[in-house]
Amino acid sequence: MLVGGMVYSQPLAPIVKTSMKNIFILLFCLIVCLSTIAQDISDKYPSLIKRVKQINQDKSLTITTLENEAFLSQMTEGGGELTGFFKSGQIQKITRRIGLSYGVEIYEYYFTDGELIFVYETFDGFRHIERSREFDYTKTERNFVGRYYFKNGKLIDSETTGHNRFEDDTIDIESTLIKEVNYCVDILRKAR
Repeated sequence: MLVGGMVYSQPLAPIVKTSMKNIFILLFCLIVCLSTIAQDISDKYPSLIKRVKQINQDKSLTITTLENEAFLSQMTEGGGELTGFFKSGQIQKITRRIGLSYGVEIYEYYFTDGELIFVYETFDGFRHIERSREFDYTKTERNFVGRYYFKNGKLIDSETTGHNRFEDDTIDIESTLIKEVNYCVDILRKAR
């Protein structure tokens, strides 16, 4: 067979079929890999997510709120607020909001039977106006989201989007979050 000035001893149909088969296999593998990567990590922990929703919807929780120096060792530009949500005297959720000169950090800690099960962390940065080299304090952009899953006092999984403090490999995520939440629990219990 003569193709493009070259002589082939085999017909082209088997070669084309083999190439198409390889392309199909490659595309299939690529789709499977991408769908696995794109899967929300929370899908792996449906009972935990159910518990978080249950806590957020519970209107019977007793609330204790501390502001600024009542829990901050050093006052920030935007102040802060620490809120504990209790049921029958037991902590269910803590929200810690810290206002900085360049944005707002929010941490939500969730508990089952007094044990940390989930931390949701966000950072909303104030928009920076290039021409004036100042921040627009009326508008924020979500710069970071972190989800940290705990079981039996141990970090079992995490998912982050954006840049944060844990990019430094010398900082241990598990011990840092547990230390922070223990501090918050202690301060809230003393305030009750």
